[in-house]
Amino acid sequence: MRDSYLNFFSKGYISKEQFFEFGLSETIYVDFNAASQAWEHLKVRVQSNEPVHIRGFGRDASGTPLFQTLYRYAFGNSNILKDATNNAEPTKLMREWTGLSKNGGSRYQAIRNYQISHVFGRTKNPYCFTAPWNIVYIPKIIDPFTGHEAKGDFVDEFTRMFRRQCCNKFSALIDDFNQIMTSPDFKESIENALQLMQLGENIDERSMAKLRRSIESEFSPIETFA
Repeated sequence: MRDSYLNFFSKGYISKEQFFEFGLSETIYVDFNAASQAWEHLKVRVQSNEPVHIRGFGRDASGTPLFQTLYRYAFGNSNILKDATNNAEPTKLMREWTGLSKNGGSRYQAIRNYQISHVFGRTKNPYCFTAPWNIVYIPKIIDPFTGHEAKGDFVDEFTRMFRRQCCNKFSALIDDFNQIMTSPDFKESIENALQLMQLGENIDERSMAKLRRSIESEFSPIETFA
């Protein structure tokens, strides 16, 4: 197996350990108190028919209405919106939460060569896409070790470290998310919504099967490395 990451580190420019430490130490998180307040607000908005954003689902986001219909049945929320760019809302929120912006401006401190990253994914889940414990600024140079396109042992190792660090910072909030996702009432609301969709919506079996497969990952609890 020829692994370009392995070949890069074998040149001796920088060790894997040093590179990973840089990535972890330079990742920018929301302050815990601000994150806690924003998380409580997000939970209320999901259940109160207020606007909440998610990332598009399927090729060219064509399947997004499936999730929007699901949330209308499950939560009574008709204001689950597809993010305009798949990162516009998280970017806006991170500016407000941290005071840092990739575009600078009079209100924010400028940062450069950082990008928004969702630590745990689940971007079609309205409890996750704009969750303050799930969004960070990460150095762009580290992105090859967190992007979904990357594969291999180095990627797996850094991803575990990356997620463990986030869990350590936000364990109480992530535990709260896990309790919601695993509660019998929540699971029942999702299953009831799916059944209502099959009865009341003109959705083909293939699309419903695709939606169910996605739900399995989108609503799975997060491993907290306890």
